[in-house]
Amino acid sequence: MSTDNEMLRALVREALRDALGGASGASDIAKALAGNATPTQKPAQVVEMVSLTSDVQVQTFVHRILDLAADAKTLSALREGEIVFQLTDQAKANVADNSGTTRIEKGAVTESTIRKAAESGSTLIVGRKVVVTSLARDKARDLGVTIIKESQQDNQKGSVMR
Repeated sequence: MSTDNEMLRALVREALRDALGGASGASDIAKALAGNATPTQKPAQVVEMVSLTSDVQVQTFVHRILDLAADAKTLSALREGEIVFQLTDQAKANVADNSGTTRIEKGAVTESTIRKAAESGSTLIVGRKVVVTSLARDKARDLGVTIIKESQQDNQKGSVMR
């Protein structure tokens, strides 16, 4: 019972932090509620679609990353998340068919869930009612864990969350 309360408190804190633009301390929250907070602006993202369905495509992608990392400014943009890579629809479908998946039907996906998925190398498929916390999304991006959220219309198809 106490774990449920702790999880609920953590989710409420996270939702408030997201709603208040990242405010965490009492003074930050007071400023945000008063409208005096400076809005935190995320840098513009460049999204590059990739397909990794063969060894040759993986090799090509690795070479592309190495070429981008050769320039210090581009390397910084990669590290800051300004340059984002997303799988093409065909590659997403292949991920969904992968047998290394973990299905979660209820509850919340937290950072620890993501760490366990990363250790086992599995993809997470989450049901419609499952909550994925912002911290879990960040950790999934950092560790390379794919989260597929079932759409509300069709339980067989999903959308990849990033």
